[in-house]
Amino acid sequence: MIMNKFYLILAAAAFMAVSCQKEIGEGGENPEVPTAIPADFNWETTQDVDITVEAPVVNGTGAPAYSVIRVYSSPILIEENMVAKGVAKAGAPFRTAFTMPAGVTNVYVQTTLPDGTKAVKMFAARETIHASGAAMKSAQSAAPRMRVVQEGLRASAMPACPELDERSEADMDPQAVIRGIQSGASYQLGASWSFYPANEYFIPAGVEITGSIDLGANHEPYRTPVLYVAGKLTLSKAQIGGATLAVLPGGVVSITNLDTYNVAANPAVYVFEGGKFSTDEVNLTSKVVVNKGMFEIRGKKGELDANNNTVIYNTASGVFFVEEADFTNKAVVHNDGEFLVDEIELNSEAVFNNYANGTLTVTDECDLTNKSVLRQEGIATFDKLKADGGGEVYVNCYTVADEVDGEGARFYIGASAGLDAREVEFSNTKMSMASASIFTMDEYNTDGEGGNEITGIAASDQLPAVFVINKKACSSQWWGTKFLKQIEVVYTNDPKGKYVIDKGSLTDGAVMRPEQTVVIPESHCNGGKDPVVPDPEPEPTEEYELIAGAPYTYCFEDNWPWFGDYDMNDIVVLTSVGRNISQDGSKVKSIVIDWEPKAAGTTYKIAFAVQMDKVRTTQIASVVSTHAGFGSGLFDAEGLEAGSDYAVIPLFNNTKEVLTSSNTWPGQKSPTMKYTTTVEFTQPVDAAAVVESAMNFFIAVKERPNEIHMPGYKTSQFGVVTDKGCTLPTDPFKFYTASGDHVSDNYMMWALMIPGDFRYPAEGKDIRSVYKYFMTWAASNGTQHIEWYDEEADESRIF
Repeated sequence: MIMNKFYLILAAAAFMAVSCQKEIGEGGENPEVPTAIPADFNWETTQDVDITVEAPVVNGTGAPAYSVIRVYSSPILIEENMVAKGVAKAGAPFRTAFTMPAGVTNVYVQTTLPDGTKAVKMFAARETIHASGAAMKSAQSAAPRMRVVQEGLRASAMPACPELDERSEADMDPQAVIRGIQSGASYQLGASWSFYPANEYFIPAGVEITGSIDLGANHEPYRTPVLYVAGKLTLSKAQIGGATLAVLPGGVVSITNLDTYNVAANPAVYVFEGGKFSTDEVNLTSKVVVNKGMFEIRGKKGELDANNNTVIYNTASGVFFVEEADFTNKAVVHNDGEFLVDEIELNSEAVFNNYANGTLTVTDECDLTNKSVLRQEGIATFDKLKADGGGEVYVNCYTVADEVDGEGARFYIGASAGLDAREVEFSNTKMSMASASIFTMDEYNTDGEGGNEITGIAASDQLPAVFVINKKACSSQWWGTKFLKQIEVVYTNDPKGKYVIDKGSLTDGAVMRPEQTVVIPESHCNGGKDPVVPDPEPEPTEEYELIAGAPYTYCFEDNWPWFGDYDMNDIVVLTSVGRNISQDGSKVKSIVIDWEPKAAGTTYKIAFAVQMDKVRTTQIASVVSTHAGFGSGLFDAEGLEAGSDYAVIPLFNNTKEVLTSSNTWPGQKSPTMKYTTTVEFTQPVDAAAVVESAMNFFIAVKERPNEIHMPGYKTSQFGVVTDKGCTLPTDPFKFYTASGDHVSDNYMMWALMIPGDFRYPAEGKDIRSVYKYFMTWAASNGTQHIEWYDEEADESRIF
C-alpha cells in the first residue's frame, strides 16, 4: 500500500475529476444561506466529559459498602440514554469518560443503594464534572406509615363559626312560643305591632307550623330576633333580613324559596346538630349560614346562589347537600363536614375551603373562574375539576377527579398529598408540587396544549414530587409542558412517537422514568397508596460490564476536495460503540461496534473504516466481525490493517457488499443489514481512549489513499492530503478557495457525525435547504439550534 507521494497526489486529482451524482463545481442546488460559516467553526456535534462520582452519605452515617452509579445524558432515565455505569465505594469514587451530543446541557447522576433506593442529581455538562456523594435515606428509614382509616376527628384549621346558645321552651317568654298561626295576627318577628314583640321566638317539639312568618325584621324594638324551631316549620317563601332562623336538634324547617337581604348580627340560618333544614332554592346575599346538622337544597330547582361576601360554615357534624351551587363575589364556604353537590361554580374571587375533616363530593363539575380559590385539606371527589381565568386549586389532602382541566390556572399539591385523575388537560397552567406529593392520571394533555409548568418545590434533601401517567401523554419541546426541579415523571413514551414527552420538556433537574422509584410513605392524604418497594441492587460480580453505546450517524460527501452537492448521502452509516468497562469506570477491555449502512448515493467504489486515534495497533488483540461478505476493494483484507501505527479497522470494502441500491432516490428503498465488529485489547485501555470523539470514522474513495474524514480529524498513515488550493493545510476537510469558479471562503465540510438515526436528505437535495436551522447552527459557530437535526425540516426533501 506504500506509494510515493507524487503518485498519490496524481491519483487523488484524477479521482476527483468526476463525481458520482453531480458535476464538478456544480455545488448542487446552491441554496441561499443566511450568512457565511466562520473560519474557525469546527463542525463538532459532540462534547467529551470526564466525570468523578463520590460514594453517597446515607442517613449521616457514612457511605454504604457500595453504590451503583448510572450516568444519563438525558432527563429521561432509560437504558438507551445511559452513558456510563459503575460502582462507587468509600474512598474509591467512580470515574470515567464519555462523549455526548453537544446539545446536551446537563447530565444526570443516579446513585442506587444496595436496598434499591435511588437518588438523582443534575450537573451542568462540561469537560470535567466532580459529583459529590448524594445525601440519601435508605428505603428502610422512610417515615412510618400512617393509618388510612383514622378514628375520631383530625385537627382542623377551620375558623370558629358564629355561635348561638341552644334554647328550650323553658328558656322562653311563654308569649313568644308559637304553637299556631292566629288568623289576622301579624307574624313580623321583633316588630312592636307584631303578635308579640320579642328578641327570641320558639316553636316547640311536636308543633307543626305551616303558613307565613315574616323573617325580615329590622324593626323596632327588636331588629335582629331569633326564631328557634324544635318542631316543624313549613313555609312556601321566606325572606330573611335581620332575623335568624335556628333549627334545634329534632327540628325540621322546609322552605320552598328562600331569599336573604341586609346584614344581620347573627347568621341568617343556624342548624344545630340533629336539626334539618331543606329548601328548593336559596339566594344568599351578604349573609352567614351555620350548619351543624342537615342542610338540603333540592327539588325542582335545587339551586344555591351565594354572593357578596356570604359565608357558609358546614361544621364537622354537618351534612350539606345542594344540586347546583353558585358562589360569587367573594362568597366563602368553610367545610369541615360532608358537602355534597352536583354542580358547583366559584366565580369572582369566591373561596371554598374543605378542611381536614371535610368530605367534598361533586358528582358533576366544579368550575373555578376569575381568581376563585379551592383549598382542599380533607377528602374530595369530583367528576370534573376545572379551573380557568386565574382560578387556584390547593390540594393538601387526597383528591380524586375523573377529569382535571386548567386554563390559565394555578394548582398546588401539598407535601405528602395525592391527586388522582383519569384525564388531565392543561393550557397555560402552572402547578407546584411539594415534597412527597403525587399526581396520578391515565392521560395527560393528549390534545397537546402548551404553556404549562409543573414544578417540584421540594428542597434538595427532601423527597421529590411524583407525576404518574399510566397510559398516554403529549408534551413537545417547544410547545407543551415544562417539568421543573424536584419532580419524577413516571411515563413510558409511545414507541410509535404519537404520545411522547420530549426530553426538552424536563428541565432544571426534573427526570422521567418508566417506573416510580421515589419511596413515598403511605398516608391518609395520598389515598393510602402502598409505598414503592425498590428492588435490591446487588453489587456487580463481574469486573467488567458491557455498556451500550449511543447511536451516531456518519454522513459523507464523496467529491472531496471539490465542492459537493451536499445532500450528505453519498455514504451514510449508523453506528454505536459499546464498551466493556471496569466497575470503577477507568478501564475498557474491549469495544463492540454496531454498524448499519443506511445509504450509498455514489457510483464509486468506497470503503468505510475507523481509525482509533488513541489506540495503537499493537494494543489490539483481535478483531472479529459478523460481516461475512468483506470482498476485494480498497483495503487488502478485513480485520486490523497492517503497518499502521494507530489501529485502523475497515468495516466494509465496497458499498455493494452491504447495499443493493443507493437508498437515496425516493421510492427506491433497499433493505439494510446490521453488523457487529468486536475489538479486544491486549490490555485494558483508558476509558478516554475509546470515547466516540476518539473514533475516527472515514471513507476511502476509489483508491485506498483517498480518504475523507470529518473536519478536525487527521488521515490515517496511508491517507494522502492533496495540495489543491481548495483545502486548508491545517484542516484539509474544510472547503476553502479564493480563486476559480468555486465558492470563495466557504468553510463547508465533507463529513458529519450526527447524534441519533439521522434522516438524511434525498438525492440532490442540499442539506442547507432541507434542515431549516442547519445554516443558523453553522453560521452561529455552533451556538444556536445545536440540535438542528431534530428540528424543523422540509419533509418532502428527506429520503
